[in-house]
Amino acid sequence: MRIFKRLLPFLLGILFIVLLNAALNYLLIPYQFTRVKVHKIETEGFDDLILGSSHGGTAFDPETLMAETGRSCYNACAGGQFPMDNYYLLLDALREHTPKRVIFEYDPNYWIALDPFNRTARYQESVMAPSTVRLAYFSKLLLPGDIRYVLMPWSLYDNGLEDIPGIVERKRSDAYKNYGVEPFYEKGSQACDENGFLFIPDGVGGDPKIPELFYNEGMEHIVAKNRAYFEKIVRLCQKEGIELVVVTTPVPAATREAAEEFYRTAHKWMSDLRTAYGFTYLDFVLPSENDVPLPDLCEDPDAFSDGEGHMHISAAGRFTKELASLL
Repeated sequence: MRIFKRLLPFLLGILFIVLLNAALNYLLIPYQFTRVKVHKIETEGFDDLILGSSHGGTAFDPETLMAETGRSCYNACAGGQFPMDNYYLLLDALREHTPKRVIFEYDPNYWIALDPFNRTARYQESVMAPSTVRLAYFSKLLLPGDIRYVLMPWSLYDNGLEDIPGIVERKRSDAYKNYGVEPFYEKGSQACDENGFLFIPDGVGGDPKIPELFYNEGMEHIVAKNRAYFEKIVRLCQKEGIELVVVTTPVPAATREAAEEFYRTAHKWMSDLRTAYGFTYLDFVLPSENDVPLPDLCEDPDAFSDGEGHMHISAAGRFTKELASLL
């Protein structure tokens, strides 16, 4: 009893910190479309599952792909997704459903960069259903990350007191309770539809500047971890009998011209992996370098919302239709 009394203040202190942390997470972390995407792939099965970064999110239009192929499809891409995040997302999907095909968006910029602990990965893990997959993912985030961000994810957000009413209102809405995408339809900006497509309305523009990463880095700086997790995805698809199609989506012609050597090196690197593993690789940045020449979709400056290559909705439809003819 004496020991318990001595420990009681400590235990109450821990309980207070846990409750305070939970309250801050609720008040400061907004509703994000990643929650919808994770729920979708955990609860529904699709013939085609698309994985990748924001480039894939804005380029692959599932509605067009379904119309052209007659197969069900979901776009699970999200900004800030490194190969490790894609790997655990695929593992999470495989707990209940096995897609016939995985379309993997290969953006070489993510492969030459370190994957610093980021709120995209932490949020994705936090909205997964409890499982050994989620536990393994959490452990991978914990080891290299700042433990404050792992244990206190609200600290990754810069929301102020003025943002709390809006965050709480969304979380109390029927859309939040039912994993709806209605809150992500904002006029004149990027939105997420029910198929996971991150569409950008025509005419909406971002920063046209070519990212400096194209100039300052090269494929010789590939981080071993990123390659290793991609190869894990390849082997997992082979084990589960899933067709794997790797796609590099188009970028503006000016970006391609400024970083041609970079893209040629990236193409060769993925082509070597394709030869080693036997998956399909389609490079729309260097269309003439493929086994079968592809149409050049980089020349239309109005197809992109920024210098990085995030596509407008109409261009994404044209690109997806062209891709569907090759699958």
